[in-house]
Amino acid sequence: MTVLFVGDVGTEIILDCGVDITAATIMKIIARTPVTGQRVEWVATLEGATSIKYTTSAGDISVEGILQVQAYIEMPTWRGYGNKVNVTVKLPIE
Repeated sequence: MTVLFVGDVGTEIILDCGVDITAATIMKIIARTPVTGQRVEWVATLEGATSIKYTTSAGDISVEGILQVQAYIEMPTWRGYGNKVNVTVKLPIE
């Protein structure tokens, strides 16, 4: 997933954390929006043993540009962030 389109609803954003996170008690995808740089937190769910997933809703993807996303996980003995990923957001053909 490296390209999204403004207005996408139901698109899954899946981030692989690279390690077993099945013990996670908190899973979020932190996003930095294009243009304004606003920080947004999306509650994620476990996807397999090593990934988290968020499904976009209306209004989530509303501005063209580069959307930065990053996993945030809390487990009983560890908490922290994953790598930052840049996602291109484009305007659809209208």
